[in-house]
Amino acid sequence: MDNVLSNTVERLSRKAVVLLAAAVCLQALMLPAQAQVYPAKSVRIIVPFAPGGSADGAARPIADRLGTVLGQTFIVENRPGGAATIGAALVAKADPDGYTLLLIPGTHVLATRMLKTVPFHPFNDFTPISNVVFVPNFIVADKRLPFTTMKEMVQYAKANPGKLTLGISDVSGRIAGHVVAQEGNIDLPSITYKGGAPIISDVAGGHLPLGVGSQVSVMPFYKDKRVTVLGATSPKRLPTMPDVPTIGEALGIADFDHQTWFALAGPAGLPAPIVDRLQRAVAQVLAEPELRERLHNLGMIPAEDTTAAGLAALMKRHFEKNAKLMDAAGIKPE
Repeated sequence: MDNVLSNTVERLSRKAVVLLAAAVCLQALMLPAQAQVYPAKSVRIIVPFAPGGSADGAARPIADRLGTVLGQTFIVENRPGGAATIGAALVAKADPDGYTLLLIPGTHVLATRMLKTVPFHPFNDFTPISNVVFVPNFIVADKRLPFTTMKEMVQYAKANPGKLTLGISDVSGRIAGHVVAQEGNIDLPSITYKGGAPIISDVAGGHLPLGVGSQVSVMPFYKDKRVTVLGATSPKRLPTMPDVPTIGEALGIADFDHQTWFALAGPAGLPAPIVDRLQRAVAQVLAEPELRERLHNLGMIPAEDTTAAGLAALMKRHFEKNAKLMDAAGIKPE
């Protein structure tokens, strides 16, 4: 009886092993097939900001082109609030099937350094897909003030302590202002606004000495010469504003790069074949001259390294660099 039971258990064990092996092989075969049929329906790109801003400006033309390349509609869905954490939390909890994606800003990786309570882990709960664009900011000044360059601004601040304040709308602007103040050895307190547009309007109206804003906010005032554009936070000058120096070159600060960026990510556990298919599609559309020109006109620089590994490395560098600067600037979670 014992031998019969033993033999039966052995046969069942062998059968279980065979079935398990077959299941593993089937799953391995299904992954490439999954990528071949993906996307089989419309895809949502969650933008964690209100419509009309830089994030929206980047997401919509890219979503349109991805839809054409991949043969399905890519829908941009705005979910603002919570310093971009509401939209991100939605994606973190989504099924990792490639049908709910997130446009992440550079500040995404700093969420736990900015907020006391964050409903996700900025790294562990997401799958990097591709960097999309870099978005430089600009420091602008009231034209009534007696300076037109960054160096002259620093000299004025030293001669007139307490006269200058800097309007900012996010942590990127505050960090850039901190570095300028540190390098220039000046006091440059910041005032927080809810968006870049009102900052530039207040500077133009004489209500604010200095402000930080994106090209979308700055360009109309730059064209009409209603503000003085002192410098860009990018490492290179922008082709749309070639006469505006970078802050690094204006103040002689090596490796000054405090632009933000927007990238595409999915929930944790997104299958590699789907990541690869999306990444290749992003690289393809960002190489299109018409889309590149459109993004340049919005003050955005299309990413050159669009690989998932490149985005993962960028996220890590951005966190490490800015976490140190936030500590130095005394920026605490709120």
